[in-house]
Amino acid sequence: MKRFFYPRSVAVVGVSERADNLGRNIVNNLLEFGFSGDIFPVGPKGGRVHNLDIFPLLEDLPYVPDLVAVLAPARVVPSVLDACGQMGVQRVVVESGGFSELGAEGQRLEEEVRQRLRQYGIRMMGPNGLGAINLEIGLCLPFMNLPHKPRLGGVSLLCQSGGVGTNVIAWLAQAGLGMNKFVSLGNKLDVNENDLLEFLLEDPGTKLIYLYMEDLADGRRLMELGRRANKPILLHKANIGELSADIARSHTASLAVDDDVVTAACCQAGILRVHSRNEFLQAAIALQQPPLRGNRLVVLSRSGGEAVVTADACHKAGFKLPPLSPEIVHLIESRSRAGVIKPINPLDLGDIFDFSLYADVAAAFCQDPDVDGIILNYGPINDLEREAARAMARNLIETARRHEKPLLITVIGNLEEREYFRHELGVPVFAFPGEAIRALALARRFHTCQLPLTPVAPPEVPSLGAVGSLLAPYLATVGPVPMPVALEAMNTLGIAVPPRRLAQTAEEAEAAAQELGLPLCLKLVAPSALHKSDLGGVLLNLNTTAAVRQGFAAIAQVARTNLPKGEPWQVLAMPFIEKGMEVIIGAKRDRVFGPMILFGAGGIWVEVLEDVAMRLAPLDQAAALELIHETKIAKILRGFRGQGPSDLQALAQCLVLLSAFMLEFPQVQEVDLNPVRVFPEGQGCLALDARIIMGEAATATVTTG
Repeated sequence: MKRFFYPRSVAVVGVSERADNLGRNIVNNLLEFGFSGDIFPVGPKGGRVHNLDIFPLLEDLPYVPDLVAVLAPARVVPSVLDACGQMGVQRVVVESGGFSELGAEGQRLEEEVRQRLRQYGIRMMGPNGLGAINLEIGLCLPFMNLPHKPRLGGVSLLCQSGGVGTNVIAWLAQAGLGMNKFVSLGNKLDVNENDLLEFLLEDPGTKLIYLYMEDLADGRRLMELGRRANKPILLHKANIGELSADIARSHTASLAVDDDVVTAACCQAGILRVHSRNEFLQAAIALQQPPLRGNRLVVLSRSGGEAVVTADACHKAGFKLPPLSPEIVHLIESRSRAGVIKPINPLDLGDIFDFSLYADVAAAFCQDPDVDGIILNYGPINDLEREAARAMARNLIETARRHEKPLLITVIGNLEEREYFRHELGVPVFAFPGEAIRALALARRFHTCQLPLTPVAPPEVPSLGAVGSLLAPYLATVGPVPMPVALEAMNTLGIAVPPRRLAQTAEEAEAAAQELGLPLCLKLVAPSALHKSDLGGVLLNLNTTAAVRQGFAAIAQVARTNLPKGEPWQVLAMPFIEKGMEVIIGAKRDRVFGPMILFGAGGIWVEVLEDVAMRLAPLDQAAALELIHETKIAKILRGFRGQGPSDLQALAQCLVLLSAFMLEFPQVQEVDLNPVRVFPEGQGCLALDARIIMGEAATATVTTG
């Protein structure tokens, strides 16, 4: 990937002398950004642009360029690649649109492009993007003008949308955040975000990476890169639902990815998930500070009202404002005139005009081990104070850096001072205290709330062979496995289920009651009855044989009323079990990330409470317990208000077994065990229902961890 960012020469294909030609904008950007290598405009009509000769053909160039940028009609891109391949060009950036985002004809063109890439061994960015920028050498390939040029810094951007990317660049420039590299990925026909992320993680100039993605190429590889990252990765995953899916498909041929799955994967991989560009900018400012090692902040404010606002924001974000140390209290009291300053946290210094006191107090905070971060509300400042206030701010910034203490600054109501901090001191600042606190909360989430990132090895499960034999008739099918088979498969796997009998008549239901004992529950079994309770096909706590007979008749009526004509059905009888906590255990296979295991509050409360946590398979016992503890119901399962703890070890083992099951059988798309009854510690658990949905076998490689 390095060869994309550090070429010594660039050819731009698709340039003409016309004023509205977009290819000439690429040439102009290379010149404006100070690219020091050779620039070769290429276009069939020749001429001159920006005092450079336009070569009619790539073959006319004096030597083979390191990089070729293409902004020509999509139909000619394959022939351009032929020329590149025959010349020995190895790196190409295609910015042209008109490929798979427009339908079948564009897909055919993409296949022609793939064939050329394979034939000649070319790596390609795009198509349908804005190319790349590397501020270190002045490389700038977008075909639009970039009036807001950020300063050179440590933030690198990977954006699937060129429009979003250029807007982020403008915001970086305005916020005073320095940029290093940028790529507009477009359709990702060849080079994708993981290829570039792997390079940026080793790139010395990149200190922080922002990804704006509308779809993801390989979720598992993204997670592996996140785990080994030694710098922050911030992911803004858009296209999370039906409302955005259509426009995303027509924009960059992107498919939606389950949003909850993305969040769970980011959590496991140490990637910080952000949901807006503004949230990214806030986090980027905070993450360029030293790591926040705890939850204790001090606030210095020139305004008492802003001090109150900041305290409220700290409370909402879960930060602590510890009392000031006796040494700092003494310092304030000895230097404030007539005791007008109350030495509390937040510290209102609005009546202090001796800015050396600010500096001394801040220096004391920087050396205090009980202070994890500092918020400075700077302003309002009048003209007479400006130089002294700026000197204080410079001193405070240097002191905080020297002591590796996070310092976030809010400049209150003064645009001139805000610009001074951003562009003269090179320090991004906030306009409102709440923004600073939210940014620090994001940094805290990154530094202190990551899960253990060590890969998990899948455990050996000897029962998988027997489960495979049981499911063999269904592995090539699409749709639900019969519920009795699903229950037997889970039981064979090692997830206990109650004893059960199938009944096709009322008499058989009565016989099941005599064999299994009362009370009994009856469930409708039919291929289309996936949600039996909604149909009235589940009857609980039947205490007499007469009730069982009547229950069978009621379910028979449900079947006649709701099932497709001629669909076979049966009734499953099993003991009614009321004791224990109800939870849900499940799994689903995501097209990007592979098998996900989920756990949460079960029974009818699943959709009401939405108390569900997810992890990617595989799980071991420790990871399964961590998954359980991420939910709210875990507090009850651990023991609450005199109620003893539930059997969390048995529950975790069920999750481990289901994880191994999903890895073993790529045809399985979904598993739903709901409800699962969890009994007191040492007494295990029972899955009272099971649903397994089959589909086409997944083709993506699933790695451990």
